[in-house]
Order: sequence, then structure tokens, then C-alpha cells
Amino acid sequence: MTDKKQLVKEAYSFGYFLGLKGHSEWAEWVRKKREELYKQAEELGIYDLVKEAYKKGKEQGLRDRSELIAKNLIVAGKIEPEETSGKTEFAFPSEESEEEVQEAGKSLEREYFEFLQTTNLMLPPELLNSLKALEPPKMLGGLRGQ
Repeated sequence: MTDKKQLVKEAYSFGYFLGLKGHSEWAEWVRKKREELYKQAEELGIYDLVKEAYKKGKEQGLRDRSELIAKNLIVAGKIEPEETSGKTEFAFPSEESEEEVQEAGKSLEREYFEFLQTTNLMLPPELLNSLKALEPPKMLGGLRGQ
């Protein structure tokens, strides 16, 4: 049972990390990690619960990210009315080699693992209640001493 609970917690933490840090779901390391989580969930029969945990974690991470950005802008005094100019600026993607892209992905993976080691997230109550429903009733555990 602890494998199921651990997997749900890992999915929630991963979603939260992506939302908080603003990482794209289309990055290769993110896609691989999410597919790995979903595959394990299918094997344990809790695919929907893991998918929901990931989604809720990402939503909470996005909310927290927005709050942190707003707080930092207000504290730094950087919230000012936008200037309206007729000039539009475009940012063109830089030419990056495949090695640079892979190295960036590896550094993000390291950042995720450091995040897991330094952050203790609590699962939302609705996910914890779902986990309790997966456990067999105690009375089915058998009689002791026989």
C-alpha cells in the first residue's frame, strides 16, 4: 500500500514542481518522468488517482508561483503602469545545439531532485481520502493468533 501512496505523492510533487518553476510539459525529461509515473500507476491500478494528483499539484504550483511573483513585484516596487509605445519587440529563438538542449534538461532534472530533497509537500485532503479508499478494511486482515 505504501507504494501506491508514495506514487501519488510523487506525482503531486512533480506536478507542483513544474507549476511552481514554470517548466514546460513538452520538455523531454518531463515527458519521460510523467510517462514513467503513469506506467507505474497503471501497473498498480491507480492511474486516474495519479493523473489527478499530478494535475492538482501542477495547479497548486501555478497558484503559488503567481502569488510569489505578485509578492516580489509589490515588495520590489516594480508594479507600475505599462508604457504604451507604438514599437513592438519580437524575441527570436536562439540557435541552440542539441548538446545544449540536453544539458539544460539534465540541469532541470537535478533541480527537480534537489527540490524533492528540500521540500516537504502535503497532499491535499481529497487525495488523502482517495488513498484511504484503496486500503482493504482492517476486519479483512484475518484473525490474529490462529
